[in-house]
Amino acid sequence: MRIRLLDIDDSAALVPFLDQLGYPSSEPSIRGRTAFLLSDPTACCWVAEDHDRLVGLLTGHLSWHIEIDGPAARLTALVVDEQARGRGTARLLVAAFEDWARDHGATKAGLSSNTSREDAHAAYQTLGWTLTALSFTKTL
Repeated sequence: MRIRLLDIDDSAALVPFLDQLGYPSSEPSIRGRTAFLLSDPTACCWVAEDHDRLVGLLTGHLSWHIEIDGPAARLTALVVDEQARGRGTARLLVAAFEDWARDHGATKAGLSSNTSREDAHAAYQTLGWTLTALSFTKTL
């Protein structure tokens, strides 16, 4: 298993991952989003490869808030291919994200997870994350 930074040429391989997350997307749409993320200095994105096949994706961002000194890190997307779960892929991706966040001065990280994803909630807790808040969304 190898963790590396996301590349624009990975876009097509991400289509099934976003489908598995419940966000069906075309390759051109993902390519455009990937280009934007790769140009954003507050974002970082990783993929997990196993035998030259992508098996996971994690995206993260840094942001500044009035209530804390320094940046906070936000894990914005994490998906491991359904066929590759249970092999430690999420642990490796999250470790890369946490190292990046610390290297950029973050002392706190957060994430949101759909209430229906109980398996993901258990995985996050196993990885040392704590349930601390509710998250609300609104379509604009």
